[in-house]
This record gives sequence, structure tokens and C-alpha cells, in this order.
Amino acid sequence: MAELKPYKTVARPAQAEYVEKKSRFIATVSPVADDDEARAFVAEVKKRYPDARHNVYAYLTLDGMTRYSDDGEPKGTAGMPVLEVIRKQQIVGCAVVVTRYFGGILLGAAGLLRAYTKAASDGVEAAGVVTVRPYTGIDVTVSFSDAERVKYELSRMDLPEFKTEYLDAVTFKLLVPAEKTDDVVSRITKITAAKAKISVTGTQMGV
Repeated sequence: MAELKPYKTVARPAQAEYVEKKSRFIATVSPVADDDEARAFVAEVKKRYPDARHNVYAYLTLDGMTRYSDDGEPKGTAGMPVLEVIRKQQIVGCAVVVTRYFGGILLGAAGLLRAYTKAASDGVEAAGVVTVRPYTGIDVTVSFSDAERVKYELSRMDLPEFKTEYLDAVTFKLLVPAEKTDDVVSRITKITAAKAKISVTGTQMGV
């Protein structure tokens, strides 16, 4: 199985609007996993703004698929600048559609490039950028006599919230950043004199 590695992406769907010489630029941003999801998102935004002069888009999927379109704007003035915003933020799994309602004043190639860059940047900022990283699921089962000591130690480790089950023994269900797994296991083993039952339940990606 391929090693899971951290990556940056947008946190949520979002919109931002920018006006330049009476032209409205509406940036619509969404997380996307793959090419199919990105295409569906672009189609949905175009359907939402059927009367717009242009629906420029760019996306970079989680598996590295890259596409962009100037949608009728002069070559290199729209789609590529939007894609460059995504690349400069070093994010993946992101699609951006910038819808333009023409205001009657020509912006020129340089003006278009600046406007599409500004709109896309504002959209990504509104969506927020987060780092998604691998987490290891760990179950730690200890006796009731060791439970408070383990719970205190876990509270000092700055872990995501963990669940606790009380049955014949106490089980702490942890989600640990992958790079901290060995340290967490070592610390719990030490404070319980190796009496804790520790099992890895899997790996998942999360924020």
C-alpha cells in the first residue's frame, strides 16, 4: 500500500466576488477528489450562471490531474492564471471556476490576467487552506488502576479528542498523527510498565 503523505487542500466550498471596470468576476471554489468530480463541479457552476459571458476554470485533483480553460477569453489570460493560483498555494484536490459578467469596458490582456488572478486568490482565501495528514487509529486497553494515569498522560500529548470505553477494563480509542505514533506507544508502555494492551486499528487521512 502506498505511503500516505500530508497534503494541502481547500477546507470548504466558497465564493468571492471582484469587480474590475464594471466587469463582475465571481470565483466559486470547491474541494474535488478526482476528474469526474471536478468536471461535475464545473458543469454545475456553468448551469448556475448560464447568462455569463465566460466561465473560466482550473483544477488540480488529488491524483494530479490538471485541467484549465480560458472559455473564450484570450489565450493565457484566464485559465492559466487561475491554475497558477492553485499551484502557488501548493494545494491539490481543488477546483476554481471564475464567472465573468462583462461590464462593457475592455480590460486588455494584462488587465484580464490580473482580474482572474485576483478573483481566484480571493476565492481560495474564502475557502481556507488546510493540511490533511495521516492519522493512526490506536486502541489502548488498561486496568482501572492504570486508567487515570494513562488519561492524564494522553491529555498532555496534544492529540485530537479521544473516546473512552469502560467495560471489564478501560479502552482509550485514539487518533494519533502518524509521525507521533511511536512516541505515543512508547510513553504509554513506559507509564504502565508494559501492561497496556496496544493495538493499531488502521490509518486514515484527516485535518
